[in-house]
Amino acid sequence: MEHKDFEFEVPEGYKEAYHIDAKDKKTGIKMTLGALVIMIAVIVTLFVFADLKQFDFERIMVYDIVWIIVMLVYIVLHELVHGAVYKALTHQKLTFGITWSAAFCGVPDIYTYRRTALLSLVAPLTVFTIILLPLTIWLRFVDMGWYLVCGLVFAIHISGCIGDIYVTTLFLKKFRDPCTLMRDSGPAQWVYVPAEEPPVKPGEAADEG
Repeated sequence: MEHKDFEFEVPEGYKEAYHIDAKDKKTGIKMTLGALVIMIAVIVTLFVFADLKQFDFERIMVYDIVWIIVMLVYIVLHELVHGAVYKALTHQKLTFGITWSAAFCGVPDIYTYRRTALLSLVAPLTVFTIILLPLTIWLRFVDMGWYLVCGLVFAIHISGCIGDIYVTTLFLKKFRDPCTLMRDSGPAQWVYVPAEEPPVKPGEAADEG
């Protein structure tokens, strides 16, 4: 088969195998709770290695303001990285937005093949982990205040990637066929597979195998 990154329509012989929507109340709550667990684990680890005796409490307002600004910038950059990969591979119209449970970027008018979907899914996780994790470790030995600021941004980053990690896990564990397609509206994703593959029920895909 000639390599493609996407289709404008679901090809004949495909069927919907999975659907997840962050706007769904139950799904949103599960994702939020999962993100909270990850965030708490990272923050606890952060403070285990912190030496608060070296923390300049007189500058705490400065640290707080910088953390808020960097966090907001990060959220925007996270979605832009998703969008940059989608745009580079498909050249199609992107959609951006935010719901009560997540910020999002999608390409709702097309169906991307597995490779394209995976590259977009893992891009922010990879890029910002490579930037933030070494920077946090380095700052631990330079300035305790900026160490905590950077570490808290990393906590927001890794916990905020829970949706990307979940859908990536689906592709790696269950939907391995390169012909698998995904429609990504941003808050919701639909997975389509050739009809001979049985559908996966929501909640089962990431738990089996």
